[in-house]
Amino acid sequence: MLIALLLAAKIVAPGRLPPAAEKVVREVLHAHIYDTAQADLNRDGRAEIFVYVKDEDHCGSGGCNLYVLSPNRANYRVVLHTMITRPPIRRLATSTHGWRDIGVLVAGGGVQPHEARLHFNGKRYPGNPSMVPATAMNAKGETLIEAERQP
Repeated sequence: MLIALLLAAKIVAPGRLPPAAEKVVREVLHAHIYDTAQADLNRDGRAEIFVYVKDEDHCGSGGCNLYVLSPNRANYRVVLHTMITRPPIRRLATSTHGWRDIGVLVAGGGVQPHEARLHFNGKRYPGNPSMVPATAMNAKGETLIEAERQP
């Protein structure tokens, strides 16, 4: 049942990246501790890769860096880089310019916690989710990267 749901949503198990994507994560993003998820955002049948980097130098009081890599021939291009993001990270049911909107939690640093809806502008998603209008936390969509549970 779970496998069928993952395949239907085009979400692949975290931690299994294609070699070209793994190379971008290590050599371009310089990430070592991260969560990943894969989901098709533009309905081209190829999954974009979400990389939530948790290395100490990629995080601050507002959260950590989130990247979305989109397959581009034999390589990947960065279509989203935010610096103040917290999970849950969601693929929303709504779309802008043919790409699914992304929901991220914005909190910390004195900001009232809320979900920001990131819209694709035709080239990329916005880099600062705290400058994006808040979205209802119950907006339709699916969670790609879960919030970490507090002990």
